[in-house]
Amino acid sequence: MRERMTWMLRKAALGVALLCGLGCAANQGQAGDSIEWRTGSRTGNPFEIRLAASGSDLKAVLVNRSSAEQRLLHDAHLQVTTLELVPSTGIGPKPYDSRLIMKYDATPYCQLFQTLPPGKKLELGSARFDKSRDGYAGQWGPFNFEEVPAGDYQARVTWHSERAQCFDESTRQMRKLPSVWRGMVRSNQVTLHLP
Repeated sequence: MRERMTWMLRKAALGVALLCGLGCAANQGQAGDSIEWRTGSRTGNPFEIRLAASGSDLKAVLVNRSSAEQRLLHDAHLQVTTLELVPSTGIGPKPYDSRLIMKYDATPYCQLFQTLPPGKKLELGSARFDKSRDGYAGQWGPFNFEEVPAGDYQARVTWHSERAQCFDESTRQMRKLPSVWRGMVRSNQVTLHLP
């Protein structure tokens, strides 16, 4: 079972790498750094992710850089924000996605969508990596990092805005929401130090 989960995570990572190869700019985390799902092209977008590191702590916030309110789904289980850790030696630790064994309601209810006013911030996620018996351990949303060796890691966060439909409880039907930007945004890169 764990081998199948590892295979699925590797497949997802490959998909993200391919998308980035098709359109991400070298200057990550700036306004306009995105891939739009509909066209597959790099487009201007209303969002920026600001990632900050302090010792073994990481925190990412999403900023609305447009002049209009933006509607989005922010839920750690339905629309994930992923954390990538890359050591100087090459391949970084792969997290375990706890959603694979978790029971949760995967319905995108309309009330889960929220608006973000111009210039305002929304915390996407945070993690603290604590010393454990076999290295370091930390949790980013539903992703568990375990047995992370000590060292310096280049950290980057990716947010996927994929859903533009929601379940309306009053009509008991799915409906499309107007003006939901769909695509992928990547943060700036920071150094995570695990002594």
